[in-house]
Formats: sequence, structure tokens, C-alpha cells
Amino acid sequence: MLKARLLGQRELAPEVHHFDFEVPDMEALSFSPGQFISVVKEIGGKEITRAYSIASPRDGNRFSLCLNRVHDGMISPYLFSLQPGNTVDIQEPLGYFTLRHPGHRIVFVATGTGIAPFRSMLLHHLPSTQPEVTLLFGARYPYGLLYANEFLALMQQFPRFRFLPTVTRPDPQWQGRTGRVMAHLDEALALRTPDELSTTDVYICGLREMVDDVRKELKARGFDRKQIIYEKYD
Repeated sequence: MLKARLLGQRELAPEVHHFDFEVPDMEALSFSPGQFISVVKEIGGKEITRAYSIASPRDGNRFSLCLNRVHDGMISPYLFSLQPGNTVDIQEPLGYFTLRHPGHRIVFVATGTGIAPFRSMLLHHLPSTQPEVTLLFGARYPYGLLYANEFLALMQQFPRFRFLPTVTRPDPQWQGRTGRVMAHLDEALALRTPDELSTTDVYICGLREMVDDVRKELKARGFDRKQIIYEKYD
């Protein structure tokens, strides 16, 4: 078990916060972008554990989380109540939701806080990764497109990165894509030749229904299961 100290938290959207932590007893927290850490707390005499994807690249002993407040949840209300300097118990990073095939084109598909592991991957890999990378990110409302300004800036900095945001409930000011992520898979995949299908990996993260729907569609299009890497949130 490790101790993590909160450096600060900020609101990304209503009921969604970004948290910055450090692990004082470590010089460097070792993890692969896409992995998660588990927060552990004793509640009513029982040890409760909840896993959260790391939302930041490797940065010494620091890491970030992105999560929504579940009002009847065990852990998220506790995290939202923390003040800078407070500590939490965590387990060391784990998980297999990491980049698999060097050199393959990469398509990320996310909804909601499923963006967290992709932010970690993008900030870590974009400076050194050569293949094309596309992020298809869906939210109900424009304000739910977490870290959107960061991704727009990355698109300016790295020409091989594309950011495709879409919303299902646009406001009058919204001028971008609308509808669910499924409606924009063709644009995200951008398969120009049949050969590109075998060298394109799709990573999916979000609520179970979205993940299952996208997986089913990709299989119908001929993607091998090894090219479809996913993580579901309940």
C-alpha cells in the first residue's frame, strides 16, 4: 500500500473533477500509460477498493485522476471532499489497457471519463510515436468534452493527431459533430486501402453499452479481436 497526497483538484464539468496527486515516499511512480491505480478506504469496518485510470503521463512521483462524483458511491464522494495535503491509500498501478502494436495506426474511442487513459497515452506517446493517432470522443453536452482544449492544442502541435469530438445534445453554439460515436466511426477509422485494416488498432473506453456496440461493429467490419482493445466502466 502507498500513500498519495492531494496537490489539488479542479472542476472539468459539473460533477467531474481532475485530481493531481503525488506519492511522497517514491522518487518515481512507475506505470504504463493506460493503467489504473486503486484507491483503498475502510468504510464500516470493510476495506473498499475502487480502480481509476491514470489520466496523466509519467511525471516523477506525480499522477492525475479524472472521475465523476457518484453520489451514492463509496469512494468518489470521499475523493471530492479532499483538501490539498490530505492523503489517501492507493495500490500500485496495474492493468493491460496499454498500447500493443508499435507502428500500427491508432484509433481511440472514448465517452465521458473513459477519456482518462487516453489522455495519459496521448501526452506520453505523441512526442515520440510516428503512426497516425485519432481520438473520437463523445459526450452528451459540449461541456462534457473533458480536456477538449488540450486535445485541440495537441492537434496543432502534432499534425498526425486528429481530434474528433461529438455531442448528442448540442447547444445553439455548437458547430461540430453530433450524434453518438458510432455515427462517426468511418471518419475515425479513415481506411484508405484494404491493407490499412490489418494495421489499425482501435482502443475503446467508456460505459459498457458503448464499448460493446463499437466492438460488435468493428468485428462486422473485419477487425481481428487482437486489434480491438477495450476497457469498460459500469
